[in-house]
Amino acid sequence: MHKNCRVLVTGAGSGVGQGIIKALRVSNLPVTIISSDITCMNSALYRTDEAIILPPVEDEGSLNEIVFAIEKNRIDVVMIGSEFDLLFFSKNKKKLEELTGVLIIAAPEETINIADDKWLTAEFLREEGLPYAEAALPSNQDEAVKIAEEMGYPVVLKARSGTSSRNVHIINDRQMLMDYFASTPTPMLQRVIDIPTSELHTEYTCSVFKDVNGNVLGPFTARRTVKGGTSWHVEVAAFNYLNELLLQIGNKMDFMGSLNVQLMMAESGPIPFEINSRFSGTTAVRAHFGFNEPEMTLRSFYYGEEIPEPVIKNGIAMRYHEEVFIDNVSASDIKPGVHKGYVKQWF
Repeated sequence: MHKNCRVLVTGAGSGVGQGIIKALRVSNLPVTIISSDITCMNSALYRTDEAIILPPVEDEGSLNEIVFAIEKNRIDVVMIGSEFDLLFFSKNKKKLEELTGVLIIAAPEETINIADDKWLTAEFLREEGLPYAEAALPSNQDEAVKIAEEMGYPVVLKARSGTSSRNVHIINDRQMLMDYFASTPTPMLQRVIDIPTSELHTEYTCSVFKDVNGNVLGPFTARRTVKGGTSWHVEVAAFNYLNELLLQIGNKMDFMGSLNVQLMMAESGPIPFEINSRFSGTTAVRAHFGFNEPEMTLRSFYYGEEIPEPVIKNGIAMRYHEEVFIDNVSASDIKPGVHKGYVKQWF
């Protein structure tokens, strides 16, 4: 018999945060879900058991406010739904756990730095002898042009940090590179693995899970299309030709719980191009098909259970837009934790 666990999910307005909440909802564990975000106009705040507003982690004094919120709301476990929160909770994990007795689900700072920096990701893969896409850090536009011509167009121009395909451009020629280079923060160039398409083709979003004893479970493998920086069509199947590489990455990286790996197929085989040491935007999809990472996280790290190898079903997930309705309230009066929203059953 499991005791009830009070789980705080940060960044509840994000796709990742909402994915965590959905996965917890379909688990068999007794959980009270407390959603949080930095503003009240985020839909998930009105669909969970409880809801609170937390300060932006970069604000002065945010640590003390978060300690107070954890204690006041009797939080047992914190799961990070916002990429902007992850490094803060990693840096302050030990202090928060000592002060409040909470369990913070966050990878070590070094791992987060590697995962958040696409250059460091490529360097990690190269140094570990794993497949990677050749990358370079041009210091100016002229150097960028020279590197791109040596690599051969098309090339990828991207910011070293960021998610959801922000500041990522497929560059087809010199003029296009000159047009985009100045507006790309911390620019890096990378050899193209394959060109993304609107069809299920060569791009994959995958995951492995590391339990409290360091055992790696999975992998979960899925092929996808991307729309607006998020997985839009997801085909879940046993793409076994990805397994060895994913397990190698999982065993070589130090992380807690979920590790998300995005890959593309090249003629030489699968090549990772992004790693996230956190829950993913497809967390709910994975949970539906049998790879429920938030549930496994609680079972392993909070309840101390041994996790059996998950049985993953095959299938398709297609995303669509949904609305949360909160009737008879104005934007100036709406209060998380007081007002509740509902979702219509349209079809």
